[in-house]
Amino acid sequence: MRDTVAIRLRQRYDSLTVSERMIAGWLLDNLHAVPFETAASIGARVGVSAMTVGRLLKSLGYAGMAALKDDLRDDLQAEHGEAPWLLAPTVGADARLKAETAAIADVYARAETPEWAAVVALLASAGSVLVAGFQTERGLAAGFAHHLGYVRPAVRSLDAGTGLYAELDEATAADVLVLVDLRRYSRHFRLLAEAAVARGVPLVVVTDPYCPWARDLTPHILTAEVALGHFWDMNTALAALLNLLVDDVVRVIGAERVHARLATLSDNYDRYVGFQPRGR
Repeated sequence: MRDTVAIRLRQRYDSLTVSERMIAGWLLDNLHAVPFETAASIGARVGVSAMTVGRLLKSLGYAGMAALKDDLRDDLQAEHGEAPWLLAPTVGADARLKAETAAIADVYARAETPEWAAVVALLASAGSVLVAGFQTERGLAAGFAHHLGYVRPAVRSLDAGTGLYAELDEATAADVLVLVDLRRYSRHFRLLAEAAVARGVPLVVVTDPYCPWARDLTPHILTAEVALGHFWDMNTALAALLNLLVDDVVRVIGAERVHARLATLSDNYDRYVGFQPRGR
């Protein structure tokens, strides 16, 4: 039944308003959690009113949250069994830990999907991989680029500080651009995405479940939940997502080729930098 809901959302996605797309994006990524949500709580997660959530549900053929939950409940229990600890929201570190652990588990589940495999194939086979991150995600994006650069050549981290992005002007359909950002989304985020698509450069968007425009530009969207009840968004699941991507690229390229590259890089480091000798 979840497939029916997902199909309805995808079929109507292009005609939705920006607010409705934010709701639809969250629902598509979190249908398993809908039985434990209300229109108000979904609205709070996305940043819209409960009334807006209700209007979207009615446009999909549901009288309200109760009708949607009725469609989903049997399928959820058959797939996951009972999860009574999710029925009563609690506060404190234990609840936040459970939410964080669930977000990481969701990333691992996504790593088994065809959508994930398509992104991994792009990252493993592209002529070059360009990576850019914005705001508080700049560090994660840079770390991802560095790790990926160890296992395959031609990985470049774009410098958002200069605003030049010259590398994108040289990119072709044989390359891939990876963009990492969370709401409130940087203006650079969308402008670079649109520029890549206009040039025919494959685009991978790594973001939260709420980005309302990513599906307009690319099918290659990977999301991680970051709103886990803390003061700041928690990037734990996002970091897990990026680390898993690197690990799966290694599997596709092959351990033998990766080890050969690592040996070359290690030799270069020994020759040009080296390690500090032990002791004095």
